[in-house]
Amino acid sequence: MYFRMLCILGLALAGQLLAQESFSYGDSLLAVVGEKVITAYEVKQAAAQAEARLPRDLSQQQREERIIEIRRQALNRIIEHELIFLEFQALKATVPVTVLQERLDLVIQEQTAGDRAKFEDLLYRENLTLREFTDKLSKNLAVEMLLYDRVNSGIAIPEPRIQAYYQEHAEEFRQQMQFRLQVIQLKKEGRYAGKLPETCAEIRRRLAAGEPFDALARLYSEGAQAAEGGDQGWMTSLNEKLYAVVKKLKIGECSQTDLELGDSIYLVKLKDFLRGADALNPDIAAKIRRHLEQEEEQQRYRKFIQELYGKYKVQRMDGNN
Repeated sequence: MYFRMLCILGLALAGQLLAQESFSYGDSLLAVVGEKVITAYEVKQAAAQAEARLPRDLSQQQREERIIEIRRQALNRIIEHELIFLEFQALKATVPVTVLQERLDLVIQEQTAGDRAKFEDLLYRENLTLREFTDKLSKNLAVEMLLYDRVNSGIAIPEPRIQAYYQEHAEEFRQQMQFRLQVIQLKKEGRYAGKLPETCAEIRRRLAAGEPFDALARLYSEGAQAAEGGDQGWMTSLNEKLYAVVKKLKIGECSQTDLELGDSIYLVKLKDFLRGADALNPDIAAKIRRHLEQEEEQQRYRKFIQELYGKYKVQRMDGNN
C-alpha cells in the first residue's frame, strides 16, 4: 500500500521532479529495481555533466524540456545498470579480486598519482569511504563483464556484408584526392621586383640550412596566407602546372624549381596529402566493419535489456512503466 501511494505521488510530480532545482532530491523516489531504490538526487548527479553542456542561449522553456529529457535518459541508464547487476548476481558470478585491485590502483594513479592516503582524503570530502568506493567499483566491473559477454564478444562481420554495405552507401565513402600546400608567393611587380631570382635563391639557401618553411613564408611571402606560414588549407583541385609540380613531392618536401603562375613566382611545399578513394579499400572496410559491429552491439544490448525487464521487477514513478 505504501509503495502504491509512492507510485501515485511519483506520477503526479514526475515532470517537476526531474526539472526543478529547488526540489528536495534526496527524498524523491523515481524508481525501484529489485531492492534498489533510485532517487532523483542520484539521477541529478548522473545528469549533471550533460546539463552543464547545454547551450547558454536556450529559452527557459527549452532548457527545462532538455533537462527533463536528459534526466529521463539518465534514469534509464541507471535502471539498466541495476538490471544487469541483478543478472550478474543471479548467475552467481564474481569479479576477480586481481581485476578489482588493478582497476582500483589505476583509479588511484589517475586521480592522485598513486597516493592512497590522498585518494582516501578525496573520497572523505565526497562523503565516501574507500570500502564504499571499492564496492561501487566492483559493481561497475560486474556490469562491464556481463555486457562484454552478452553484447560485445563474438561479433564477426563477414566480408560480403561489408561489401554490400559499401555498395549501398558508396557515395558516403567516395573521396576526392586532397592536397594541403604551403607556398611562398613572390609577385613579379611586388617588393622583390627586379631581384626575383636572387630572392628565390636566398630562400632556398635558408631552407637548405634548416630554417622552417612557415617562418620563411611569414618573412618573404606576399600571398594572402603569409601570416599563416603560407598554408593554403586543403585543396581538391589544382591547375595543371601546379599539379605537375606537386605530384612529384613527398609529404614535407619543397619543390626544387620555382613555379611561375600568372604575375607571381611560387615556392611550393606539400604539407599533407589524402589519397582519393572511389572503391572499397582497407581503410574504408575497417570503418564499415566498426560501424556494423556497433550496430550489432546496439541490437544485442536492446534485446538483452528487454529480456531483463521481463525477468526482474522494475517500478518507475515517471510515467514510463
